Amino acid sequence: MSEKKAPEKMIKILLVDDEVNIAKALRRLLMDADLYEIYIANSGADALTLLTKHSDIGVIISDQRMPEMTGVEFLQKARDIVPEAIRILLTGYADIEASIAAINKGAVFRYLSKPWDDNSILQAVAEAARNFWLVAENRRLNALVLKQKDELQEWNQRLKQRVLDQTATIRARGDELSISNKLLKKSFDETIKTLAGLFELRDSRASGHSRNVAELVRAMAGKLGLPEEEKNQICSAGLLHDIGKIGISDKVLVKLPQELDSQERQEYQTHVIRGQTAIDMVPTLREVSVLIRHHHERYDGKGFPDKLKGDAIPLGARIICAVDMFERKLNQFPECDALSSALNSLEMEWGTSLDPTMRAALEESAQEVYTYLDLSSEVIEIKIAPKDLKPGMQLRRDLHSGTGVLLLKQGIIFDENSIDAVKRCFMIDPFEREICVMIKRDELNVFCESV
Repeated sequence: MSEKKAPEKMIKILLVDDEVNIAKALRRLLMDADLYEIYIANSGADALTLLTKHSDIGVIISDQRMPEMTGVEFLQKARDIVPEAIRILLTGYADIEASIAAINKGAVFRYLSKPWDDNSILQAVAEAARNFWLVAENRRLNALVLKQKDELQEWNQRLKQRVLDQTATIRARGDELSISNKLLKKSFDETIKTLAGLFELRDSRASGHSRNVAELVRAMAGKLGLPEEEKNQICSAGLLHDIGKIGISDKVLVKLPQELDSQERQEYQTHVIRGQTAIDMVPTLREVSVLIRHHHERYDGKGFPDKLKGDAIPLGARIICAVDMFERKLNQFPECDALSSALNSLEMEWGTSLDPTMRAALEESAQEVYTYLDLSSEVIEIKIAPKDLKPGMQLRRDLHSGTGVLLLKQGIIFDENSIDAVKRCFMIDPFEREICVMIKRDELNVFCESV
């Protein structure tokens, strides 16, 4: 059996007896235990006054027979002042029956008869003191638990708020990073377009070619169900596929492929290797550089530089090869039927130069991508300055900057973004000619009044 835990500090005891000698005798007995702090009162009234000053008294021992106020009456009133104090009643043999009848009125812990047995009273007081301490300790522990519970709730709330704040901060940083990544990607894409435009400054016949190829290969890649990352790679390769021609001599560059002699043809064919070499220096474009190298391979294995055949040619390179050939043929026919004529002219190329599995994707994509001018009787052609451009107008002819860079290709419908881009370019690299656009006839008078 485990030992009972004793109170950790001295318990205050109040002795109440109208006989001073009895009260002192009790004090001497209890003080010998060296466990208690003793207070004495010689009447119920004095004891009540003392209790109001010492509300932490733990044990009250009161005689039953006292003048003016009996022990039971006193203990009843004491209960109201210190309800948690343990109450003990001392009574003579003749008062036992009356004491038992009234004992519950004062919620008395126990009663002891007079004269008392020292061991019995010491044991009774020790038990009463321990009970008081246990109640007080239980109250203290409960209060501590409640306090810690409140502190834990407050800590949890602070932690929750901190997590919410950190989550909000992380989300905000994530949004900032997302915006930065989008801006970085946009800058990267614009840089590639700028690189593609460098070659067009040398060859007037290539004006807009790289952008047209890039737009059409992206549409074809979508038709073929390729993943977004691969579509982006093929589109970048479409923009840069002729970048290696920057290193070719002007004498070779101005000739058509069929006009080249053997030495010139050998120089011309190096442009795909030069293009790969230049682009391979950028780690994120190495896959793109492979497509640039192989975009002149033929499906029958008679292309260059490596004479790859069939599926050995990278898929992206096969797409670019078909679009490159189609786009060059497109410019050989009158505007009114250029699309159908260019597609028909490829009939003999499928299965020899071009992968026949690309045919449907090219024809469908070309119909969707290429915007041709609305030349119906409901529209009219006018020439205007950049400042007079309005959303909804259609560009009649390709628009170049003052130094020859293609800005927009014919057929596009102007919106706020494209108008803003033209105005910015006009400030940087002004062009002398007015912009040729198409507008509806019934809108002409309104336009003239607004400028």
